[in-house]
Amino acid sequence: RMAALLWIGIIFGAVLLVGLRFLWLLSFVGRPAKKVGQGRSLRTVAVLGSGGHTMEMITLLSAVDCTKYKPIIFFVADTDTHSQAKAQRFMSEKGGFFSFTSIPRSREVHMAWSVTVWMTFKALIVCIYKLAFIRPELIICNGPGTCIPVILAAWIWKVLGLFYCRVVFVESFCRVQSLSMSGKIAYPL
Repeated sequence: RMAALLWIGIIFGAVLLVGLRFLWLLSFVGRPAKKVGQGRSLRTVAVLGSGGHTMEMITLLSAVDCTKYKPIIFFVADTDTHSQAKAQRFMSEKGGFFSFTSIPRSREVHMAWSVTVWMTFKALIVCIYKLAFIRPELIICNGPGTCIPVILAAWIWKVLGLFYCRVVFVESFCRVQSLSMSGKIAYPL
């Protein structure tokens, strides 16, 4: 009987803590982002996808002031060598502080959905680990499947209250009628 009461108390306490944490997080909805000004820069993560997503990200980053958003850490899928080369060439011309880190690809083309779930989970674990050390203040992504574990990892760190970063999700330029699968997953987070 005493053990049952102890378990009920533990469960009640855990639910209460999660509820209070959720209410606290709601207070951040709609708050303005940190100002970027003289002497202040934002540690930024940009997620690269293969093909057109990389060119779209480079187009987005061409308008970014590298003195205000530095360093820029590019997350790239471990099987994607072309995107890293394109971004390396672009950033070398643009200047600024940048680096690359690889993460497991969430999904290959024509991969079965059952395998995709496992690969995304594996990528999520790696992203949780890498974001813990990078501690970005801003994540920019534009729709590749590679961005989902990065966004989920940032959301997990936010829910745990260990650090908070803004996520800017720019839907792929070619999506004019509806959201991509990545957009549908990322939107509520």
